[in-house]
Amino acid sequence: MPYSRTAPDVVIVGAGPTGLILAHELLRRGVAVRLLEKRRGPSHTTRAMTVHARSMEMFDHMGVARRLEEVCTECPGNIYHFPGRTLDEQPRTDYRDLPTRYAFYYKINQNDFEQVLREHLLAAYSVVPEYRTEVLDVVDEGTGVRVDLLTPDGEPETVRAAWVVGCDGKRSLVRDRAGIDFVGEEVAAMAMMDVQLTNVTFDDLWMNYFFDETLFMNCTKLPGRNWRIYMADATGDYVHMADKRASFQEVADKLGIGFQVGEPEWATEWPILNNIATSYRTGRLVICGDASHIHSPSGGQGMNGCMQDAFNLGWKLAAVVQGQAEEAVLDTYEAERRPIGELVTEGAMSTHEIVMGFGIPPEDRYHLTQEEGWEENSVRLVSGLSHHYRENVRVPEGLGLLSGPRPGERAPDALLVEEPRKRLYDVCRHPGFTVVAVTGEGQDEAATHAAAAEVRDLLAERHPGRASVHLVTDGGDETGFDFDHRSGDEHGELAERYEVGSISRLVVIRPDLYVGMACSLTEARLVLDYLDQWFVPAAVAVTARETVLA
Repeated sequence: MPYSRTAPDVVIVGAGPTGLILAHELLRRGVAVRLLEKRRGPSHTTRAMTVHARSMEMFDHMGVARRLEEVCTECPGNIYHFPGRTLDEQPRTDYRDLPTRYAFYYKINQNDFEQVLREHLLAAYSVVPEYRTEVLDVVDEGTGVRVDLLTPDGEPETVRAAWVVGCDGKRSLVRDRAGIDFVGEEVAAMAMMDVQLTNVTFDDLWMNYFFDETLFMNCTKLPGRNWRIYMADATGDYVHMADKRASFQEVADKLGIGFQVGEPEWATEWPILNNIATSYRTGRLVICGDASHIHSPSGGQGMNGCMQDAFNLGWKLAAVVQGQAEEAVLDTYEAERRPIGELVTEGAMSTHEIVMGFGIPPEDRYHLTQEEGWEENSVRLVSGLSHHYRENVRVPEGLGLLSGPRPGERAPDALLVEEPRKRLYDVCRHPGFTVVAVTGEGQDEAATHAAAAEVRDLLAERHPGRASVHLVTDGGDETGFDFDHRSGDEHGELAERYEVGSISRLVVIRPDLYVGMACSLTEARLVLDYLDQWFVPAAVAVTARETVLA
């Protein structure tokens, strides 16, 4: 079992969604972890409440999407209620045309969401968060990290780990000990509550934004009996009122929303900050999620971006811990995710400007929603489908440019076989890279079989267990690929979404479902060069280990 109380490979500080995702990605690759959380136990309240399409694709890959669907409610998108306009005139961001199986976003109670992730960690790896365990200090000692903590019974304990990752939020102790600055500003204050409502007259499936020149309120129905309401005002007077029920009711009345606010089940307030860390790692101390960036909740991207940070970091850190990759591989984590953090912040502030641009008449903000491409760009950004690493990826020298998704872009899913149903993401559901070999229209399938087999055999020798080769073919056992490593493209979805055309090719998909590279059959050996940038070749790794042991 990949768990060690005294000598874990990685200590994760913080067991919210980011820490839980990171633990999963490390455990599935055999890395020993401890997941420490100072809270007294699992949360019974909900903070974040939206799970977007790219995150659901991640959960499909992890094998928990179906369980999440049981505790979620689909939301088609957002309605922006500008004063004085009819419902038909109100701008919307409609997610139902997204090119994904998850053409919507999910509304979910964060406590239910975290429970699903904890259940999965326990069922798959016999690991649970260690609650009531407070980390007092972390010290990078060069060859490892010393972690000083208090156990649930109040006793001091010292643990040594190879790495520590701070998933411990905006007040991150790990970030502080790493000497990393958290630069930004406060842009507003916000309150929210979970509450039952009566006399609701608007569509409860959608996220509804109401606002005027000085007030803002956002309302939607959560799974179960409660509604989620966010509220802000220009002066902060309503946000900071002690009687939250009265303050929310008065703002709703002033905005003409019409519902009656019940007794809140839970309410809170907080400052809206736009902050980003100056670095994501110092030595063996790494930060992830809210510890590295926070922004306006407009659009509901915060938790999703944090979880994607962990999804990016997990497979890379696992490779370093296990001696399969050089430490420099971790530099790609910040190089790839920091621009996304900045992009998400920019996108959140764009929505923030529309709904909370206090002091600016709403009619003067309306034009922002009428700019060409506003809805499509907003939906793709918030859903995560447009996030990419194009400017930060490296491909082998001399690689030709093919049509289709470029290196660093999201790898689209595709239905391969109708019955029994098999999708491309099913083929990718393993801890390593996936190499997909597909024959171009009118081209010789035998040539594709031969190239795929050569790459498979060379990878097995040079990078054993780090990549799986899948042949897309109408053939059977004579292709040299068993049933688990071959399938058809019955509806041509793969060929269409990857723009295969007449050029047979190999497409490399990373463990985090981004395209690594694509090449023609004549460039097939470049796949090995590509994997070399991530992993130490097996023979080199063995020699290095033997040298250390000697």
